[in-house]
Amino acid sequence: MAGLIAVLAAELVFGARTDGITVDEPVYISAGFRHLTALDFRLDPETPPLAKMVAALPLLPLGLHVPLAPGEWGWIYRFFHENSASRMIAWARIPVVVLTLLLALLVWGWARAEHGPLAGLAALALLAFHPSLLAHGHLATTDLPSALTFLAASWTFRRWLQVPTFPRAVFVAIALCAAVLTRLTAWLLVPAFGLLALLELRAVAAAERRRLLGAMAKLFVIAVVVVPLGIWAAYGFRYEPWPGRSVTENANGAPRPAARIVTALLAVRALPETYLEGVRFQAAHAALGHRAYLLGRLSETGWRAYYLVAFGVKNTPGFLLALALAIVAGLKGWRTAASVDRPPGVIGHWLVPAVVVFVAVSIGRIDIGERYLLPVYPYAILLAAAAVPRVRTWRRGDLLLLAALILHAVPALLVAPRGCLTYFNFLAGGPDRGHRVLADSNLDWGQDLPRLARWMKRQGVDEIQLGYHGSDDPERLGLRALDLPGVHLYPGRPAARPFEGVVAVSPNLLLGIVEPKGPNPYPRLRDRRPDGRAGVFFIYRLP
Repeated sequence: MAGLIAVLAAELVFGARTDGITVDEPVYISAGFRHLTALDFRLDPETPPLAKMVAALPLLPLGLHVPLAPGEWGWIYRFFHENSASRMIAWARIPVVVLTLLLALLVWGWARAEHGPLAGLAALALLAFHPSLLAHGHLATTDLPSALTFLAASWTFRRWLQVPTFPRAVFVAIALCAAVLTRLTAWLLVPAFGLLALLELRAVAAAERRRLLGAMAKLFVIAVVVVPLGIWAAYGFRYEPWPGRSVTENANGAPRPAARIVTALLAVRALPETYLEGVRFQAAHAALGHRAYLLGRLSETGWRAYYLVAFGVKNTPGFLLALALAIVAGLKGWRTAASVDRPPGVIGHWLVPAVVVFVAVSIGRIDIGERYLLPVYPYAILLAAAAVPRVRTWRRGDLLLLAALILHAVPALLVAPRGCLTYFNFLAGGPDRGHRVLADSNLDWGQDLPRLARWMKRQGVDEIQLGYHGSDDPERLGLRALDLPGVHLYPGRPAARPFEGVVAVSPNLLLGIVEPKGPNPYPRLRDRRPDGRAGVFFIYRLP
């Protein structure tokens, strides 16, 4: 166990040092800093504040220069790059690395407690070499913290159902509050827990049912008190994001049920305005959609199968094999007394939240990245690990498990130098061809300017024309670039005559996922075979 934790820590530190600044990190870090130091919640009201504040905590003693008049992207860029962006990103990523290690310990401990030491080690190995968890486990975003808080809430609820005491009920409410303060999708845990409670009620004897109903009523009351109180506390018990300011837009932008709920809660000031604006925005975003890319096609409303495809191509062959073995083992043992403990059993506590989240994100229209499935993966890991002791009893079971481990760990280690975010399995043609299936934050999240700079040094290229989508800055890396139309924060140096010499283009620009301001020159490159790759960038030598 200690060896796997050490390997995981090394992988995370390596990723934190080699990946550049992603699109969302300056937003979250800057907003978190303002939340902590000024109780200013005007920046990024769409996202709950907890993960952002945790990432910004190490910045407090650095004596950072704070520009006047907080605003939107302009202020974020000034705050991030007028200070040392390299130092800020390095410190802000440390808490997320720690949270990833805590997630690993929770997965290991829960699997071990329920199914023995071998299951615990299997769960830890699956997590330690999971490319998506490694990719996001060192980034100062909300994705990995949401996976941790989801699982922590599920663990506390499982323990409460086993022994429904008052202290355990309080822990459930605190864990749920942390989850909904990290990611709004954590509210999906409420129906998931409700379904698990109904299954538990159905399974117990009639004499015990009344006692359990009473305990559930107490848990409901505790949650109704603790969760809103925790949300208010996170916002400094301030209703407005800033004195005399408002961020609330027309709630009718959300679907009708959500709009009515948000309007009613705003009318009575049940929760901070900023939090409710986040609910409104996310509901409207999920209903209206976001430009998405799948299998070479673009859509403004996405596809129902998007996350199913993403799950299939972004996971290692070994992880898919482990899940297949778990399904077979579950079907074989379905009718045996040893297959479950007491319905719904721990398998239900892992399966129900995973299915609820997967279905919810698939129904929504925000198809911008497999990272939305990150809360699903710890549950899937636990389900796969639970089957390991049973698979070992099969003929050649040990060989199957060894194959799964090798086919899981080796691809993750091989892709690490080019960044785990770019991992695609053989179904997509590997990392070099993954852009034919998925892009956006599945591949190109603005993180590869450092790899482009290293490529230029190796190739002896002094200057390039750069089409970039992201929040990093070439000057931070000493990268000399003339700018093609792009979507970025830094004030660039426009190329006088586009497409001359060595040209590097972000996949998101080339594939049309994001549109640059003004004329779009990239369609003329889409049918041209690139002359090379530098990280995720397509390299052309023109004319």
